[in-house]
Amino acid sequence: MQRRGVATSESTTASRPSSGAGAAETDRARLQAMFDAHHNLVWRTLRRFGLDAATAADVGQQAFLVAVERVADIWPGSERAFLVGTALRIARSQRRRSARLQLEAQLDERISRPSMAESHAITLELLDKILSQLDSQLVEVFVLSDVEGFSAPELARALGVPVGTVASRLRRARDEFRAIARRFEHVFAREQGAR
Repeated sequence: MQRRGVATSESTTASRPSSGAGAAETDRARLQAMFDAHHNLVWRTLRRFGLDAATAADVGQQAFLVAVERVADIWPGSERAFLVGTALRIARSQRRRSARLQLEAQLDERISRPSMAESHAITLELLDKILSQLDSQLVEVFVLSDVEGFSAPELARALGVPVGTVASRLRRARDEFRAIARRFEHVFAREQGAR
């Protein structure tokens, strides 16, 4: 049986080395390569999902622990989708248990005189604020597609939904993102005019 980039034990045992030490060393090398290639992506994705830096790091570690336990079940070539999908499922579960991240209310004070680094930080904070207004399913698709560059088939595998659902969610996410961004522009324009 096959499921979302995960192979069953029957399909993986035939391709695994017969010696226990050789298999363990192969798994260790594969896990290290997965971590090196995808750790930053998982963390960035979780940050855009609305988690603070420390929580994103914790959830990312949990996703890699799941990968350690299931390394034999992960299809070669689908590691990225597996890790991101696992991290998002863990984040969704955590989000249900805790309140949404509250962003600073004084964003407009820092906008008045930003340095280059502050400007970048403000842009990211504004992006987080806009994303926090979107439905979590739309945020997943929007961030993974438009920010991280996932293809529609990769997204479908990572999220466990059909490609058509990915396309529909992405269209809705882009429309809602634009609408929310326009509302922010109007608020900032009014505030700038009042000064």
